[in-house]
Amino acid sequence: MRKHPVPIEPTAADLAAIEVEWPLIAAELDLLDAEITLLYAEDHGGPSPLDWRRVRRAEARFTRTATATVRPPWSADGCVPHSLAVVGWTGCGYGCEIVRCPDCGGEQVLHRAEDGCRASVAHAEVAA
Repeated sequence: MRKHPVPIEPTAADLAAIEVEWPLIAAELDLLDAEITLLYAEDHGGPSPLDWRRVRRAEARFTRTATATVRPPWSADGCVPHSLAVVGWTGCGYGCEIVRCPDCGGEQVLHRAEDGCRASVAHAEVAA
């Protein structure tokens, strides 16, 4: 009999990171949807001016969202930086950390722009 692995539930920090990054994810999905519509239109008489407008608006929304400064509900700004403990990694592949303040127990994801993490664009103010 083969045992199924126990599913690993996301931590509170994982869920908070997803919530913080959700506007960027939604903007990327809107842009992808607009681009798919263009591809579909190519096979059906070509894209209309409205299709092109939708792509331009989705690109603009993505750009605005990616460059906006996003702050999570809890920020390490009020905590002593040298006391923050690394409690995990985000798994994004860029060495981004999940840190916890030993005093208040708050957790925060710190993305690493210097290592090329795209999520760091949305977290520029937090990491600074």
